[in-house]
Amino acid sequence: MTPQRFIGRGGVRTRSEYLPVNSKQRLAFLRALATSGNVTRAAREAGVSRSRAYTERRRNARFARLWGDAVSKALDRLEDEMMSRAIEGVDKPMFYAGKPCGVVTSYSDSLGMFLLKARRPERYGDKVSTDNADSGNYAHLDPRAELMRRLEALEA
Repeated sequence: MTPQRFIGRGGVRTRSEYLPVNSKQRLAFLRALATSGNVTRAAREAGVSRSRAYTERRRNARFARLWGDAVSKALDRLEDEMMSRAIEGVDKPMFYAGKPCGVVTSYSDSLGMFLLKARRPERYGDKVSTDNADSGNYAHLDPRAELMRRLEALEA
C-alpha cells in the first residue's frame, strides 16, 4: 500500500510528513545537527523533512532550545577546526611530473586574521579608536556623528 499523498504549499507530501515528530527522531536530528550544523542533513538522518523539523521547533520550546545548543556545538567544532588550520596548518601533497613527491604544510594568514578579529575585536577589529583626537583617521565614521563629536569637543 502506498502512502496517501496530499498537495501542500511545498508540493506533494505524504501523510507521514504531517505526523508529530517522535522522541527518537528528535534525538537523531539534534545529534546530527550538532555534528554537521546542517538542518537538511540532520533532517534526512532523522527521517523527517526539513519543514517538519522547523514545524517541531516552532511548536516545542524545549526542542527549540536544544536546536540552538546543537547549532552552537557545531559552530564550536567549526571554530576549533579553523583554529587548528590557522595554527597547525594543513598538509598538502606536492607533485612532480604527475607523481607525489612530498608534503608541504600550508598556513592561512587570512584565516588567522579573521579569527583574531572575531576573538579580539578591541585589538584587531575594523573599528579604529577615536580616543586620540590627533589620529586624524575618521574616514570610517559617519560624517554627521564626527561633526557632532568635534562640536562637543569645542564646547568643552
